[in-house]
Amino acid sequence: MLVFICEGGYNIFIDFWKGEFSKMSNAEEYIQKFKELEAVVKETFGLNDWDSVTNFLSKRDEYRPYREEIKYCQEVRNLLQHKQKIGGEYPVEPTAQMLEFLNKTVDSLKNRKKCEEIMVPISRLFYRKTEDSVFATVSRMKEIPSGHVPVLDDGKVVGVFTAVSFLNIMADKRGEPIEKNMTFEEVKEYIGFDSHDSEVYRFVKKNLYVDELKNVFEQTYSGGKRLAMVFITTNGKADGNLIGTISPWDVLGKDEN
Repeated sequence: MLVFICEGGYNIFIDFWKGEFSKMSNAEEYIQKFKELEAVVKETFGLNDWDSVTNFLSKRDEYRPYREEIKYCQEVRNLLQHKQKIGGEYPVEPTAQMLEFLNKTVDSLKNRKKCEEIMVPISRLFYRKTEDSVFATVSRMKEIPSGHVPVLDDGKVVGVFTAVSFLNIMADKRGEPIEKNMTFEEVKEYIGFDSHDSEVYRFVKKNLYVDELKNVFEQTYSGGKRLAMVFITTNGKADGNLIGTISPWDVLGKDEN
C-alpha cells in the first residue's frame, strides 16, 4: 500500500491488491492523530487508560499557554468520534492548522530534551580543584557569567565559590590580604553547600528530561531559596563525578528554541 499527500487535506491510499483508491479526510486523519497523541502521553508519563490526556497536559507548565487549544481539540475529537455521522459525513472538518497543532504537540512529546543536551559539559566549564589558589580564581571571577565556580575534589563537587564566598572570607580576615598560595582546601567552610544562605544546588542524572528539571526549580523556589545551579553527575548524586552543569538561564534559554 502506498500513501500520497495531496492538496485539499486528503491522504490518498492506493491498494494494489484490490485495485482501489481511498481517501482519508481531515476528520479521519484528525481522529488518528489524536489517538496517537493519547498513546504517546500515556506511554511517556505512565498514565492509566482512564486518565484524561488533555487534563494532564493542561496542568503541565510547558502546555499551559495552549490550554484552550488542547481543550478545543478534545471537544472536536469527541464530536467526530462519538457523534453519529449524517449521510456518511462528519459534522465538522478540522482545519489544516488544527492538524498542525496536534502534529507539533506529538512531536514535542516524542522529542523531549534531556539534561545532557542543554548542559555545559565539564570540558567547557570553568571550575577549580581544592588545591587551586583562591587568589588566582578571584582575578578571573569577572569572566564567569554565572558567578558560580564549582570546586572539585577527585572529580566530585565539594563546594561552590562565589563573590559572596569571597566577601565572607575577607570579612573574617578583617581586611587582611589573601595570601596568594591560599587554596580552596583551606576555606572549605566558605564554599560548602551549607554556607550559601539564599541559594541551593542540586544533583541530577544526565538523562533527566528538561521539563522534569523545571519541576526541581519550582520546588526549590517554593521553599524560599533560589536554585543557583544544577550539577550533572555520573550517578545523579553528590558522590558522582561531575560531567556538566545547568543554570536557570540554560533551562529558560534552550527551552525557547
